[in-house]
Amino acid sequence: MVQSAAEGQQENGGRLDYDEAVLEVAALIPPGKVLSYGDIAELLGSGGPRQVGRAMSRSGSAVCWWRVLRADGSLPADLQTGAEVHWVAEGTPRRGSGVHMKAARWEPGEPEHRRIDEVAALLPIPKRRTPLI
Repeated sequence: MVQSAAEGQQENGGRLDYDEAVLEVAALIPPGKVLSYGDIAELLGSGGPRQVGRAMSRSGSAVCWWRVLRADGSLPADLQTGAEVHWVAEGTPRRGSGVHMKAARWEPGEPEHRRIDEVAALLPIPKRRTPLI
């Protein structure tokens, strides 16, 4: 089960690790809708598609992993068949063997944006490189 941000905050001294933040956002995606790995990174204001993909590969089974995809609407081949069952059951718009991203992409409303902002605020500030000058 995915920890809530509040539980993670208590255990980690007021911070969430990146994987927890990604799972928090993924858990918000409603049935029949999807986000790309890059969409989640953008919403969190941290990381990128590869970091989100890595987080999902480590613990994505704790959430509806079939709702977090590559930007082209596909998943890695080993996940594709399992995801198709969920996509059909949820009525997710499809294109070919993947998801029709334009039709299925989730647009968070104001309450969801507030929640995502709360989660993003719990992420540690990334280390900044100091100038070499």
